[in-house]
Amino acid sequence: MSTDRATPKTSEAGRRGAAPTRPRFAFEDPLPSLPETARKLLVAAKEIVADEGFGALTLKAVSERAGENKAMISYYFDNKAGLIAAVLDSVIHDEYLVSLDRMRDVAPGERTQRLVSEMRRMDAAVDDFQVFFELLPHVLRDDVLRRRIARLYQWYWSVKLEWLGVQDGPKAMADPDLLGLAQVLSAVIDGLAIQAALNPGFDLGPPYRVFARMLERSLPGAPGG
Repeated sequence: MSTDRATPKTSEAGRRGAAPTRPRFAFEDPLPSLPETARKLLVAAKEIVADEGFGALTLKAVSERAGENKAMISYYFDNKAGLIAAVLDSVIHDEYLVSLDRMRDVAPGERTQRLVSEMRRMDAAVDDFQVFFELLPHVLRDDVLRRRIARLYQWYWSVKLEWLGVQDGPKAMADPDLLGLAQVLSAVIDGLAIQAALNPGFDLGPPYRVFARMLERSLPGAPGG
């Protein structure tokens, strides 16, 4: 998730009566692995944005919908900015993990088509992208949030390289060509998601067929190309 580790840990000072160390969640942690309270708060925040928009996203509204004490938002997410970052991550995070698992045993000759299929599957999740797009303008105006989401994208890029059969996605991003490829894949997903959100009847088939042909012609030497 968007914060840094999954299980609360109490420091020595905490055992002597001081406040316990806040839990942190890693980017790699799926939503079901979070503590129940954190998960309820995150789901409540996502539902509020989806149902009522960013203006309705207040700490009071989140705590009431989740049925949890408002102080738990600070405990798990630091503040409202941390909660927003977690919501943005959660709308597509778990789908990335499931998708990566599906790509692990793909034969090299099938990888390009399966890659495009996974990208299209993500773009079909229009409701989740609408939450993302609802929050994005506010993220762009907030330097702290903008930096946090920029770090999330680095994780997304590394996952895309693993889709392509690169064994160590994070390390591979030191290669400017591989990094550029991952960034292009993200741009295609995001750009087509915008068009699908604007037009419920938008057909993802034609652009992805064209994109598959582009990949097959331009990446003959890429892993799985």
